[in-house]
Amino acid sequence: MIRVELVRKRSKKIFIFGFVALLLCGVGDWLIGYEPDGGQELIYGITRTTIAQVPTWFYIVSMMFGILSGFGCMLYAPEMVNVLRQKGIPEDSKMFKMMRFALRSAPLMFVSFHAVCCVVLLLIQAALRAGLDIYSASDIFLLPVAASMLPFLIWCFICDIPATIAFTYFVIKRKLDLPMIAVVCSPMAMSILSKIIGAVLIALGSKFAFLVACGESWGWAFMCLAFCFAVSGKGNVGRRDERNI
Repeated sequence: MIRVELVRKRSKKIFIFGFVALLLCGVGDWLIGYEPDGGQELIYGITRTTIAQVPTWFYIVSMMFGILSGFGCMLYAPEMVNVLRQKGIPEDSKMFKMMRFALRSAPLMFVSFHAVCCVVLLLIQAALRAGLDIYSASDIFLLPVAASMLPFLIWCFICDIPATIAFTYFVIKRKLDLPMIAVVCSPMAMSILSKIIGAVLIALGSKFAFLVACGESWGWAFMCLAFCFAVSGKGNVGRRDERNI
């Protein structure tokens, strides 16, 4: 019994660390998304010329938060898989495999996608500050730089969608002993919710719409918190399975 309680406490600490790391990753999303008013759109509206006014340290700190989120994923991903096993979810089931695939990919996805976004913005910002004719250079320099984000963006969805589907299934089927409201605690659910809120803020003319850019990161964060509650519940969280994902 003492060992079981120690396992629970360790799991909770891991999920809380993951929760905080992914919340900070969301703050990094705020730093990436911030653009002063004015300026002109660049690269089909991906960004604006006003990013030349953004402090460079915004992007450096954002990259650091992205790296921290990767370490958070490395800790909580195998722990989530262990919780699924302890809850009696068959390892050969489609949803178990789907969630395990997403969790295996998540650590490197967070670091790489966050890093490439920051590097792209730093390069565009440097070009603007150097006085480059941004419009004549767009097709030659800026568009290829921005296009380099595309593979990482696709990878992001390849992780987010399976994790969201599997987690939603586990909640609806009561596999994790969580209330139904927990379905919002997933990457895509939180991302969609944040985009709806962002659209409303933009329609209202708010300057703070960039604050909802954290949706996907906070979806992962709150999924960590949901697993923390799952570990605390009365479900079958007996012995710890030491196998890796």
